[in-house]
Amino acid sequence: MFVRSSGVVVVVVAAVAYYARRERVFARSELAAFDGVERKEIYMAIMGKVFDVTTGSKFYAKGKSYAFYAGTDGSLSFVTGDFKNNITDNVSSLTPTELYNLLTWVNGTYYSKYIYKGKLEGYFYDRRGHPTPEMRSIEQLVAQEREDMKKREHDEVMYPKCSARRSRTEHRVWCADPLVPRRRSVFGGKERCACVALDQASAAAADFGPYPDCPPSNSSCNRI
Repeated sequence: MFVRSSGVVVVVVAAVAYYARRERVFARSELAAFDGVERKEIYMAIMGKVFDVTTGSKFYAKGKSYAFYAGTDGSLSFVTGDFKNNITDNVSSLTPTELYNLLTWVNGTYYSKYIYKGKLEGYFYDRRGHPTPEMRSIEQLVAQEREDMKKREHDEVMYPKCSARRSRTEHRVWCADPLVPRRRSVFGGKERCACVALDQASAAAADFGPYPDCPPSNSSCNRI
């Protein structure tokens, strides 16, 4: 016989709702059990997010190309491509751009293709599923990288990319007259070839580096 007590019912309902919302946090040993061998399900983690990749068993099952990701977090190797030594969640060696690309991959590919199951206790999250100091640092770096990317995109509008042609004997870069090619690196980006007006390049020489053995006024330079 069920005796209704409004206070008890409210508490029970609230508790059920809370536990239903709460994400599961996997210990490393728990995740390791979902390797497709010990259990039929295959789970893997990337940046501390656990996904059920059973539907991708042709990639992650034992003996398949990416079986080494099953039951673990190998975030670093997603970027380095070193599947022997970099199956680890420690991504402290990655650049902000690499972290941004990795996080974009997680939020795009994995959330769209696979079922999200929870978080992994480790480098990115603690046992309660809260971001670790490392993860908070990553979030700040990625946020800054996102802003820097916008600035770099604007910079490419102001100073367009050079045309380029590479062969075994040369790597030539050039700009349409009257612009000249210059080496430019801003907002944490890699060095690129930018087309700029000669007078502006001369006035801001520190921002526009000339190519060696190329006359400053040339619209074409050989980088080799």
